[in-house]
Amino acid sequence: MPRTFAWFCLLLWSGTLVSAQPRDPLEYVRILESAERVRKLQVEKVIATLQVESGQFVADLGAGSGLFSRLLAREVGPQGQVYAIDIDSELLNHIEDTAKSAGLTNIVTVLASEFDPRIPEPVDLVLICDTLHDISNPDIYLRGLVRYLKPNARVAIIDYGNNWPARFEKNKYTVRQLDRWMSESGFMRKKTYSFLEDNFFVVYQNHSETE
Repeated sequence: MPRTFAWFCLLLWSGTLVSAQPRDPLEYVRILESAERVRKLQVEKVIATLQVESGQFVADLGAGSGLFSRLLAREVGPQGQVYAIDIDSELLNHIEDTAKSAGLTNIVTVLASEFDPRIPEPVDLVLICDTLHDISNPDIYLRGLVRYLKPNARVAIIDYGNNWPARFEKNKYTVRQLDRWMSESGFMRKKTYSFLEDNFFVVYQNHSETE
């Protein structure tokens, strides 16, 4: 998150992290955008819940196939910008192709490293879906994320809350741990949503802006 099935033998960064063996990118995209995954993640409801405004700048960190990026691009409109961040160049190529087919000119793909999202400019919102569990040293990573945020920006994180797959057992973390990591970065939890089937969905913001 988010980001995958056993036969892939890979580490997932919602898009991907590291592939242990060659994989068919088109088949992987089909899995990422399968009807069951879209249903369980309730993609449209997540986007509506975030209440993204026209003209805002958003980073979809671990964008994968662009499932969230495309909807976010429609929300921010032509005056806004969506940065689709991933470390898999094949998936980023897919995002560029689908954005062009959909007439979306406000999606910019960014090839990140495993330790740095390389967001080109400060953003109003970072969405991290099914991704954080496969980032090494997530506490350090999140502290580094702060420099890419505008004042009062939000960070929305979706990841497994229940039924963690066995392959992610070593990467498992709790919302309480996440709260601590975010607090160390100057953020506190602002909103918690419970409508996702197997995932938690929490939104953080700067201490001074929290309720």
